Amino acid sequence: MGEARLRDSSRRKLGDVKATTVAIAFVTLCLAMFAGVFAYFVFQAIGQTRMRLEERAQGAAQVVAINAGWISQVANQTLRRVDAVLGPQLATDPTTLEAAVEGLPEEVDVYVIDAEANTLFSTVPGARDVSVADREYFTALKAGAQSYMSGLLTSRLTGENIFVFSRRLSRNGEMAGAVMVSFTDSLMQNFWVNIELDPGSTVSLVRRDGQLMARYPAVSTPVDLSSHPLIAEHLPSAEAGTYFSAASPVDGIARVVSYRSVPGTEIVALASIATDQTWDSLRSAIITVLIIVAPIILGLIGGGIWIVSLLRRDARRRSELEAANETNVLLFREIHHRVKNNLQSVQSLVRMQDMPAAARIDLQSRLSAMAAMHEHIYRHDKYEDIDANDLVRVIVDEVVHAYGVNVEVRYDLQSVPVDRDHATPLSLLLSELVTNSLKYAFEDRQAGTISVALQDLGAGRCKLVVADDGVGIGEIPETPTSMGMRLIRGVVSQMGGTYRFANDNGTRFEAELALVIAGHGAARA
Repeated sequence: MGEARLRDSSRRKLGDVKATTVAIAFVTLCLAMFAGVFAYFVFQAIGQTRMRLEERAQGAAQVVAINAGWISQVANQTLRRVDAVLGPQLATDPTTLEAAVEGLPEEVDVYVIDAEANTLFSTVPGARDVSVADREYFTALKAGAQSYMSGLLTSRLTGENIFVFSRRLSRNGEMAGAVMVSFTDSLMQNFWVNIELDPGSTVSLVRRDGQLMARYPAVSTPVDLSSHPLIAEHLPSAEAGTYFSAASPVDGIARVVSYRSVPGTEIVALASIATDQTWDSLRSAIITVLIIVAPIILGLIGGGIWIVSLLRRDARRRSELEAANETNVLLFREIHHRVKNNLQSVQSLVRMQDMPAAARIDLQSRLSAMAAMHEHIYRHDKYEDIDANDLVRVIVDEVVHAYGVNVEVRYDLQSVPVDRDHATPLSLLLSELVTNSLKYAFEDRQAGTISVALQDLGAGRCKLVVADDGVGIGEIPETPTSMGMRLIRGVVSQMGGTYRFANDNGTRFEAELALVIAGHGAARA
């Protein structure tokens, strides 16, 4: 029985651990689910933001590429037209040349120089006073190139940032001069405004070898991008593409860059969208959501902690109650053990007393029955309801053993609960009935049979039958005078029952008894 209690205690402790674990796991699962859903939406927002930035950069780069193609066409058409107007002798009639360049945008200027870099014609006043003999767009032609496109330059006449398209003038197989068409980078500002880009965004034209041609916002010095990933990695892999740049080589600003090669030219058009403001807005939105849901998260965590603390407190209290119950069980066991020992001590004293043998045996059998009851209780840890099926056998066997008579005991017992208030009266009743059979039923015989039957009547009541095949009980006075009969009458009354004796091939005792407190009420009903 102790092992069973230990197993029950272990199961309860395991149940407490499981309950706490389940509570912690549930709260953790809720937090994990929230974190997972929140992370999913954050990643979705990041992905959508990246996609929008890329789409805006790609659209802007497409517009810049179209305009860059227009610039190239304007430059090449103007160069060919001026070359044709100059004729074989480089006739620089101002009226004719001005007619040839009429209608060009104000950001475009045209120059005609001879083979020694002397200015023959210019749409910019004062150009004759400035030499371009050292400019690449002239030296490249003088070295044999038929045409040239410059990188970013600073005009020696206006101080503006410009880029130049030049064409070699060949006459009779020799270089007779050159025609130059220059564009100011104010054109890029117009592109930027028309595309409606955000502050921090840029549009640029880059020569395929990495030399910056024009940019808005403008830069103060030429920029060489030949070793930049745009020229070294992205452009060789694809003629158009988009990538994220952590820091611009010009101003260090993070941007998403989209580039497109302009067909038929050596120009690469770029549009760069500043990303810091967009990412800051996304971070602000995420922080706002976190602030909104923070009370819910804290409430969930707090609720989980509260539930776990309640479960642990309940487990501690249950452990304390179990410990107290164990103590009570030990105390009850000790009490019943001491009572049994005391009854056995009384038996020993009775055996030493000078009294009639019959009285001594009667008293010893009653004491044996009581001692057997207490021993049965503490050995089986039965401190509330006892199974009558077990108790009856223990009491009857103990009385038979105490008398040492050769009788056969037959049992027909049902399992009926007996509470602690009725265990002692039932034990005394059985002891007295069996004692009477052993004393009087088999006086002239060496052996006999005693039958004990117990039937459950429900509602806490039972029917008890104790019969023998002896000589019979004979006449029973209405008012019993013997101590045994008075004892039977008293304990039956104590158990709220009724009884009768009958002669039926021996003595037959029948009684209807209450074995629990509730059975008394059932009898009255």
